[in-house]
Amino acid sequence: MVHAAIGSWRPIDGIEPTREVLDSMSGKLRIKFRKKRVVLDVGLGTVFKSMLTVGLIVAALLVPVPGVSEGEPRIAFALFVGAAALWFTELIPPFATAILVIVLSVYLLGNPTDGNREVGWETYLNPVASPVLVLFFGGFFLALAASKHGFDVRLARAFITPFGTRPTIMLLGIILTTAMFSMFMSNTATTAMMIAIIGPVFSKISDRPRTRKMFVLAVPFAANLGGMGTIIGTPPNAVAASVLSKIEGGRYAISFVHWMLVAVPVVLVMLFLLWAVLILVFRPRREPLALEFPSVVEITPALAVVVAVFVLTVSMWLAQPLHGIPSAVVAMLPIAIFPALGILNREDLKHIDWDIIILVAGGMTLGVAMRETGLSTSMVSAIPFDALPLVGLMAAITLVSIVLSNFMSNTAASNMLIPIVTSMTFLSPRLGALLVAFACSMAMSLPISTPPNAIAFATREVSTRDIARYGTLVSALGLILLLIAVALVGDPFANSR
Repeated sequence: MVHAAIGSWRPIDGIEPTREVLDSMSGKLRIKFRKKRVVLDVGLGTVFKSMLTVGLIVAALLVPVPGVSEGEPRIAFALFVGAAALWFTELIPPFATAILVIVLSVYLLGNPTDGNREVGWETYLNPVASPVLVLFFGGFFLALAASKHGFDVRLARAFITPFGTRPTIMLLGIILTTAMFSMFMSNTATTAMMIAIIGPVFSKISDRPRTRKMFVLAVPFAANLGGMGTIIGTPPNAVAASVLSKIEGGRYAISFVHWMLVAVPVVLVMLFLLWAVLILVFRPRREPLALEFPSVVEITPALAVVVAVFVLTVSMWLAQPLHGIPSAVVAMLPIAIFPALGILNREDLKHIDWDIIILVAGGMTLGVAMRETGLSTSMVSAIPFDALPLVGLMAAITLVSIVLSNFMSNTAASNMLIPIVTSMTFLSPRLGALLVAFACSMAMSLPISTPPNAIAFATREVSTRDIARYGTLVSALGLILLLIAVALVGDPFANSR
């Protein structure tokens, strides 16, 4: 027997209303299994969100869409629309949506019964063991060990206290420090490190929830933007440099220094714009924060190991161009060392945010589904780039890059888009590649959009709605800034064409 409560607080068969029933009015679907019956806590918001989600999925399956052919591309498009709707509405938990994406991709696109398919069901499970997730895992291990043994307090005192106790100046310090590290090491690793550094600050400002949220959002946004500054800062930059080096025998190749000369000014303007936006949106109180870190932290053998592994890991991340070991492989050091030496035990591992790891895996599987079915390529090909004026063309390129990168790996999006824009005869290959690379890094509207967003989401200080609202705002301002910069400065590579 199924009982449903829709927009009502009346008892169900004598059952007094619970907190979950009251929360159902917020629009989240809750199902409770009781003896001999199932109780659905359904609010009016939930009904609306459910109807909207179902309607969008049905439309995605039935309504003709330019660039979307029938068969597997149509199924992938329905998955894309359904996942986006569920992630935006939070009708079910975000990790549950991610699991649905993985399972449905395996069954509907992988066709497990056909062992002769070129793209088998294993393709859609591969993201579960992605190097990105290993990097996440290593970041979580570092954060857990630093918090457990007091190293995070030392880091916070070293990096945060030089900027004083005024919230606005502390925010600027967090943004600039994060961006600086992100230019030379993985933005995922940078975010994991910075979240560990500012973690102790949260316990000191429990009475300022908006300030806490402001600090947390600043880290992933600054990491995403800071990575634009160097060729090694983020994968889309490396993709752009690689593609350009192969055009006409390297005629359009761009050096590390030349990239920085063009990108760093843009990054700096974006960082100060991010600082201003967060201050205007959250309006932190002017009173100084009462931050009192312990003057002395007892040095134990365990702390010494944590410090040594932390320094070694971060140093290897920074020196990746020299030794060539991928960031994910470096991240396996704390994963192996901490449990083996007893720095982290079984109880500690229970505090890892497994739902966030699942969430990222689901987002990556969605990107794989879009790429392998040809959906992403056909959708881009359906846009009449050649019929647009130059400004409209650049706006379309950046907008498409941002939208695609929000739902699939920005590496995959840049791999798909950069060869297209560099082949346009009426646009400088360097300018086109740079626009795509920058736009892909500016995509930050969902927890799944970038690993830094997911790490920030794992703190529980921000919701999907917060990331969608402020991430989209920063992305929009970034897009406008890019177009204004090109309009004022012109093509920065005009002398090299």
